[in-house]
Parts: sequence; structure tokens; C-alpha cells
Amino acid sequence: MDDVPVNYRAIQSNAPMLNLRRLPQLSYQARLRLLLLPYAVGIVVLVVIPALISFGLAFFHYDGLSAPRWAGNLNFILAYTDELFNLSVQNSLALIILPVPMRVFGAFLVAYLMQRGGRFVNWFRATVYLPSVIPSAAYALAWLWIFNPLYGPMNLLLGSLGVVPPNWLVDPAWAKPALIIMSLWQIGEGFLVSFAALQDLPPELHDAARIDGAGTLGLVRYIALPLIAPILLLLIFRDVILTFQESFTAILLMTDGGPYYATYTLPMFVYEQGFDLFSFGVASAALWVMYLLTGLIVILLYIIARQWDIGTTDETFVL
Repeated sequence: MDDVPVNYRAIQSNAPMLNLRRLPQLSYQARLRLLLLPYAVGIVVLVVIPALISFGLAFFHYDGLSAPRWAGNLNFILAYTDELFNLSVQNSLALIILPVPMRVFGAFLVAYLMQRGGRFVNWFRATVYLPSVIPSAAYALAWLWIFNPLYGPMNLLLGSLGVVPPNWLVDPAWAKPALIIMSLWQIGEGFLVSFAALQDLPPELHDAARIDGAGTLGLVRYIALPLIAPILLLLIFRDVILTFQESFTAILLMTDGGPYYATYTLPMFVYEQGFDLFSFGVASAALWVMYLLTGLIVILLYIIARQWDIGTTDETFVL
């Protein structure tokens, strides 16, 4: 009887070792895939499945209360023939075609100027990135105050300089320029990516160009800009895709699509059809038109980049 507890302890002490030996040994690639599994599940549950549901909903009449009824392509026809839909597409393109390249190129220029060391350079870098971490609602409300035609800092500054200040968010002619000016301050992420890419450029190239007599503009035009052009191209792709989504919060809080539909964009049309008119079928159809439009813009940018001999292969990004 005395030997039983001793043998039991020995077996119990060896049990974990035996279990570990029985476990299958995963390879390094399998462990990496296992780490990506929660992210993949989130993509499927939160992106892929809702996208498929919205695509199917585009072919039905559905108001959220009654059962869906088959409509065929009628929702796409209703969206296309709606004057507000065509106006929303024009306004969306106006907030993308010019502001996105300006924002990306501005981020590149600021990153190039802040490469030099200095006493307050780190503070300036943090200041450039700060607007990108502010929530969209707080950022929109701050600019709503800045553009106030009566007591806003922008008009007070212009009035002190002797310039007749415009009614930014009240005048239809100045509403879109106000949104463009507001978007130009959100260059933080592009600034960080451009700054990191410029830091990886070989310093010998700049030294050789300076020996050949190149000035600051020559270094930017013939050295820095061509070498990080693929990265800037990817930033443009990213901004084009995200501008459709990120502009919705600012427009909803600042102008609500006005004045006189001057800032009525495609996300506003989708929101109004779905949550104001309860026409989820038309809203889904317009949403997929927005996806298609985004893809066409990206393909067009890619074709332009190919004409300029800007590649997007892995070898291109080796600086």
C-alpha cells in the first residue's frame, strides 16, 4: 500500500511530458497562418459576408419591415435615373480627382523638407501627424467652427488681411473648396510613409547629384520623386478608396449634403436611400456602383502609372 502513492506521483509527474510529446509539432508557416486566423475570420464575418448580402439585396425591394421582393435590375435603373445620384457621383469625383493627388504630393513635400535635423523638427513631425489621429467627428466639428462665416478664425484672419471672406459652408460655390481645404490637413499617414521611404534612399545618390550641380529642386525632381513614385502611387490608390468613406462623416456633420446639394456625395445618397427612405435595395445598388467607380478610378491610375513607367512589382520597391 505504501508503494501506490509513490508510483501515482511518478505517473502524474510524467503525464504532462507524455502529453506534450503526443502534440503535433506545427511548422513555422502553420503557426503564422494560425496567428492570422482571427484576422481572416474578422474579414469574412465583417466584410465578405455583408458585401455578399448587400450585393444580393441590390436585386430585391426591401424596406426593413416586410419580406424582400424580387426586383431584378430595377434598383440599378432607379439609382441611375435619379438626378441626385448623378449629382452625387459628380460631387464625389470632385472631392477625389484633385484633392487626393494634392494631399499625397503635399505629404511627400513635407516629408522631404523635414528630413533635415533641427531643434523643433520632431515637434513639427508630431504636429503634421496629429490631425490623422483625431476622430472624424471631432475633426469635422473643429473645422465647422473654423469655417464659421461670422466668428470663425479663417474669416477673421482673411478680414484682418483686407480680403473679403467667403461664406464657406453657406455658399454653394465655396462649400466644396472648404471640404478640399479641410482634407489637405490630413496627410499624417502619407507623411509617415513618405518619410520612411525617403530615409531608405541611398545618400550616395544625393551626394553624386550635388557634385553634378543639382539644386534642391533637381534632387526632388530627378532623385527622390522617381525613386519613391511607386509608394506614392500606392498612397494615391489608398486615398481614392478611403475618401469615399471618410468624407461621409465630415459632410454629414458640417453640411448634411448642402447647401443646395453642393456637397451631396455618393455615400450621402446611399445613406439617404437606406436610412431615410428605407429603400435598402436602391441603397445596395448605389453602393455597388460606388465600388465599381472606385475600381475604375484605381485601374485608370494604374494605366497612367504604366505609361509613366512606374511599376508596382516587388522589385520596384527595393530602394
